[in-house]
Amino acid sequence: MQLKLPETLPPDEVCEWMGIPSSAQPDVQTLQLAEQAAQIVLQSAQPRGIYKVGTLHRKETQLYCNNLLLQGTDIAKHLSQCSHAVWMAVTLGMQIEMQTRRLGKNMALVCAVDAAAGLLAEKLADRLQKQISQEMQRWFLTDRYSPGYGDFPIETQYAVVEYLDACRKIGLTVNSGGILIPRKSITAVCGMSENPVTGHLAGCNHCVLREKCSIRREGNYCGKKRMAE
Repeated sequence: MQLKLPETLPPDEVCEWMGIPSSAQPDVQTLQLAEQAAQIVLQSAQPRGIYKVGTLHRKETQLYCNNLLLQGTDIAKHLSQCSHAVWMAVTLGMQIEMQTRRLGKNMALVCAVDAAAGLLAEKLADRLQKQISQEMQRWFLTDRYSPGYGDFPIETQYAVVEYLDACRKIGLTVNSGGILIPRKSITAVCGMSENPVTGHLAGCNHCVLREKCSIRREGNYCGKKRMAE
């Protein structure tokens, strides 16, 4: 499905994605760079999304969604109160990456465009998640959880893309390192329950991005940041 783009990407939010702490005030030049990057991304993006519902079941100590094996204690905790799950994928398309290559040696703008594209992907994933929640009114949904969070292996991307038939439907593939192509794409799962449920967002201890995470350097973690939003 085609996803509707927001009218704008706030420059201050782009700056946060560029690594500027939310407590700091970006200078005028940086804000102008962020605004330019946002315009490039909104003009280049070709956003598409897809989702599919599956049934959760356990075989011995393993958790499955239909035939998709979900490894890791963190994802098991997140879905522990759920009977079903909805898988989703969002991509901005290849035009973003092509546009970035055209920028050549303007590294400041390249970095800003990369940040703006990451922000847009998250906003579109939020939008698709909200749409799914509205369409499934009798179900309560957890927040979304992606391969690579906590100890949920990033290699799960291969199975998720196959499960969603995402290559054929939205042009989404996975490279040999488990990285989504186009790069500005997101896959995730939300648990579904007939009763109110929150899920269990992973902490930092098992996360593969623990040492590189800018959110953690600010004294927060991604679950806390998302709940605040």
